[in-house]
Amino acid sequence: MSVPNEFDPESIKAKSAPEMGMYRAEVSTAEPMKSVLESNPEIYFVPPQRGSQWGEWEFQPGSYYDTTTGAKHPEWAQHSLPQPSKDIEQLRRDMVEWGYCKIEDALSVDQITVIRERVLEQAEGERLAGIAQKTPSGQNINCCVNKGRCFEQLIEQHSAAMQGGPLVEQLVTEALGVGWICTSLIAAISLEGGVPQALHQDQGNALDSRSPMTVNVLTAITDVDENNGGTLLIPGSHTALSDAVRENRPVGKLPPAINLDAKAGTVVITDGRILHGTGINHTTEPRIVMLNGMQKPWMRQQENWMLSVRPEVLRRASPKLLHRMGYQATTGTQTNEGHGFGARGIPGEAAGATVAFRLAADAGEYLRVGELSSASTGEELGANYTLREVVGAARQGGQSAPVGITSMRLPTGEG
Repeated sequence: MSVPNEFDPESIKAKSAPEMGMYRAEVSTAEPMKSVLESNPEIYFVPPQRGSQWGEWEFQPGSYYDTTTGAKHPEWAQHSLPQPSKDIEQLRRDMVEWGYCKIEDALSVDQITVIRERVLEQAEGERLAGIAQKTPSGQNINCCVNKGRCFEQLIEQHSAAMQGGPLVEQLVTEALGVGWICTSLIAAISLEGGVPQALHQDQGNALDSRSPMTVNVLTAITDVDENNGGTLLIPGSHTALSDAVRENRPVGKLPPAINLDAKAGTVVITDGRILHGTGINHTTEPRIVMLNGMQKPWMRQQENWMLSVRPEVLRRASPKLLHRMGYQATTGTQTNEGHGFGARGIPGEAAGATVAFRLAADAGEYLRVGELSSASTGEELGANYTLREVVGAARQGGQSAPVGITSMRLPTGEG
């Protein structure tokens, strides 16, 4: 029997020129960055020959990286840019208007000390092990969840690591909606002589959205300012760019960037659509910020938590931490062999808990359901499939047992 010509690849190709496609403008657009760079070329190009000159820096208006803080900048000083605050109403206004807000004293002095010491120790250990991730600006520590209990707690905004955690969580929930998850936790260390980062947006899709799809919870572990690589950003660019995309018009000339200034212990929440980048550290001391990205639960995460997280971290993880890392399925996301369909995606919901599959795999005990039929043997039909154990435990455990699936045998050991 011949295959209809309409299914022939060459026939399909002949009728599928780029201009024939559905939604071609939306899925192929290079905006807003195309017109941003055409109108503002200086925000992306970093001349390599300047690399040896960063130490000779002084404020030069017009260069996106040779800039200063908002309060000192001649084009921004007259504006009421975000100031450190604990007032939730002010923080909301700052987020909506400027695309970022500063939560004052979100970490206590003791909490800052714990995280700073752990970051510096880990950075040195990774350097000595020959596995340090060097960046143009300095050094990054990735997958921090494996590298200290304080980092696990930071992902949760737990009060043990972040005294202002409840306020941070409320603001992130208002920005992203209930059920948001964590995309990654990175310690970003800027060092003397580093190169500035091109300005960019963290939110790589739905740039025409009226509200953010992603936010970054930036925690200053050292003081940051124009001298040591305070994050470069253009206040208000989150709406300037998204409005242009939504209205199908090019982005024109943007105002200059400023350096973020914040005392250690300040949490800065930034809208994923705001133009930003790492500044230049002109000092001999490392500048440390924790970058904790949060996003809508249906988006693919930056860190592949399913593969990267250590078993002992998973075994001791709280329901909230497991949810943040994506180990809580919903009907439309992260189901495992079908387990999770019908779940609501809330922390501690046994109907969507998937961590037991990973732990079984670590122990070499994950038995997946394969081909079955009426001809299958009794042994095949009655096999101890991991899915059977997880579903049975979920039915017994109700709505509150992700790792607390106490009725099922969980693997032990490093794996």
